[in-house]
Amino acid sequence: MTIPAHYANPQVEVLCLASTAFGNSTTTFSYIGPKGREGHVEDIVVDITADMVGTTTVPEVDVGTASGDVSYARYRLGSAAGTGYTAASTPKRAQQEAWTGNPPIALSDFAGHVALNTARIPKDTAFVITLKAGTGGSPAGTARVYVVIKWF
Repeated sequence: MTIPAHYANPQVEVLCLASTAFGNSTTTFSYIGPKGREGHVEDIVVDITADMVGTTTVPEVDVGTASGDVSYARYRLGSAAGTGYTAASTPKRAQQEAWTGNPPIALSDFAGHVALNTARIPKDTAFVITLKAGTGGSPAGTARVYVVIKWF
C-alpha cells in the first residue's frame, strides 16, 4: 500500500495569536486548515506577560468545534485548578508538562490540565481556538498564544 504524499509530509502550521488578556472575558478565534487536509493539535505554547489568575479555575486555551469546546485540545494555564502560572515562569509549553499517552497526550494532575491530539480536526472544517478566562477571585492574565497544528 502506498502512503499518500501528504501523510508522509505533513504541513506544520503555527497559529500566532496576539497578546490577549484572560481577565473577565473569553476570546475566540475561528480558523480552517488547508483544503483537503485533516489536522491534529501538536502543541500549545503560551508566553505569559501577566500572571494567570483564577481562584476556582485557571485561564485556559481550548481548541474545538465551538467556543469553549475541547474536542481537539486543552491547556489549563496553572499548576493546580486555582493556581495560575506566573509571568516569571514563562514561556509554558503543553508538550513540556509531565504528560502521558502518545497520542492522545494527557496530564490530569488536576482535571483536564493538558490534552493534545485528542481527535483529528476534520478536513475542510472550521474550528475555534478559545482563550478562556479563569473564574473566582479577580481573574487576570495576559499572554501571547501559539497553537501548533500538523495537517495531513
